[in-house]
Amino acid sequence: MEQIVVALSPFTRRSRSLGVSHSAAGLDRGLEPGEHLVLHDPVADEHFTAVVADIAFELDDTSYRLEIGTRITAAEADECLAPPTEDERLTTQDIVALLAELRRSERHVSAALADLQAR
Repeated sequence: MEQIVVALSPFTRRSRSLGVSHSAAGLDRGLEPGEHLVLHDPVADEHFTAVVADIAFELDDTSYRLEIGTRITAAEADECLAPPTEDERLTTQDIVALLAELRRSERHVSAALADLQAR
C-alpha cells in the first residue's frame, strides 16, 4: 500500500476528495483505479484512508483524484503500510478496504434510488 504525504485544506476535508499529481506526490509507480492508499497530513499529523477514484493522463504528468475515507491512527497507518506476514488472515488493511468499498457502494445505491424516485 502506498502513502501520500499532503497537507489537507479545510475544503478538501469537507469535500472528501483530493487531486494529486504523480510527480508532486513523488510516487515510485503509477496508481491503479480503486487502489487503496494512506494519506498523511504532516501539518495536522493525521492519517486517512483513501482510494483512487479517477486518473487523468497528461503529456508530462498523471493526475489522480482520491476519495478520502476514514481517519486512522498512526499505528493503523503503519500497519496498513507494513508488508503482510504469512500468518495474517484478515488484516486491518483488508477491513479498511472493505469498509471503503461498502461506503462507495452505499453512495451508488443511494444515487440510483434517488434517480428512480425522481422519475
